[in-house]
Amino acid sequence: MSVLPYGDIRILDLSQLEQGPLGTQVLADFGADVIKVERPYIGEIGRRMHPVEPSGYSSFWAANNRNKRSVSLDLKAPGGRAVFTGLVKTADVVASNFRPGVLERLGFGYDRLKELNRRIILALASGYGQTGPYRDRRGQDLAAQALGGVMALTGDADGPPRPVGTYAADYLAAMHFAQAIMAALAARARTGDGQVLDVSLLNAAVAVHLQEGSAYLNNRVPVPRPRPHLAHSRNTALYGAYETLDGKAIAIIGDLFIDQPWQRVCRALDIGDGIAQDPRFAELPALAKHSDAAAEILQAAFGRLTRQEAEERLSKEDVLWAPVQEYAEVFADPQVLHNGMVVDVELEGLGARRLVGQPVRLLGTPAEPTRLPPPRVGQHNEEILADLGYSAKDIQALKDSGAVGDENDRRARGEGDCW
Repeated sequence: MSVLPYGDIRILDLSQLEQGPLGTQVLADFGADVIKVERPYIGEIGRRMHPVEPSGYSSFWAANNRNKRSVSLDLKAPGGRAVFTGLVKTADVVASNFRPGVLERLGFGYDRLKELNRRIILALASGYGQTGPYRDRRGQDLAAQALGGVMALTGDADGPPRPVGTYAADYLAAMHFAQAIMAALAARARTGDGQVLDVSLLNAAVAVHLQEGSAYLNNRVPVPRPRPHLAHSRNTALYGAYETLDGKAIAIIGDLFIDQPWQRVCRALDIGDGIAQDPRFAELPALAKHSDAAAEILQAAFGRLTRQEAEERLSKEDVLWAPVQEYAEVFADPQVLHNGMVVDVELEGLGARRLVGQPVRLLGTPAEPTRLPPPRVGQHNEEILADLGYSAKDIQALKDSGAVGDENDRRARGEGDCW
């Protein structure tokens, strides 16, 4: 077994939903001991994300919480705060996406954390950042997409702005969160000191269109939404998606990497020489000005072919293409499977479940995305408290006081799982 890169790092994860939990899961996949600190019996709010199985298990939640241990603490109770204090002394990172000020009200702002552990890193994720005019606004993925310019770039030119079809700002901010924690750990290795890091949904939404944004900042030319079938307004009709005869769709990337792109596509689709040599389309600058007409021609041609026929014909002309795959195709795709993007986990009492895998591959120290399955609420209470030096009697007293959840006792009595 390889030595995982973050095998000696402990993260106390107070975060919820996707932005925080997915960021900490990245380090967990590479060995970090991520302890998920949750409310007794209820857990974090992401556990209620639909679809929820009759057992209470949510696949949405599980996608962001494998390779973690769960401890259920009431941080407003003296006993719960005492346990958390002990955990801080053993930890490297405290991760939170509470709104600014919540940790301070709980008594665990950075000044207090630093008193407990000089090397602690406080990783803060939020909607808009820890300072500034929007500091106290509630943040959410759609709000970040709207405010940060992503929606303005998405959709058709003649239609309204549209959001991306998934929680894109959440995912990007989660990757920034993981990156920032890694950078802070590297800095601490040089200085010996922890620090505070600040990652936001808004910054992620702005950064994703850094090329268009930089062009606007310097040239003051806004980027419009693309015309129908086109994927980007700066490209031509050869860069987009078209429906085929069998009700499927294909994306072509025909205006990059090859010479005579329009002529090649015309040959592939049996579009006549007259159109292939039409001066409106023959060269890319002209084609860009007449993309609406070109897209109509291409759609008519693709509509006479099945997707497989179109793929074969485009390949012969060395035109880059990709099938527009629905979920059933994505998760049966041989390259997706080869890349380890589908992993199997076994959940006690529930059986086999599948998760999306870890996209980053290190050949020398590969991630272990199935090291620990997603945990039940408080599943590791007794284990974690015992590691802190609490006796069985002490642990029972904490449960009796409500400072620590007794989910495992309830489960042993047959009262059900806390998912």
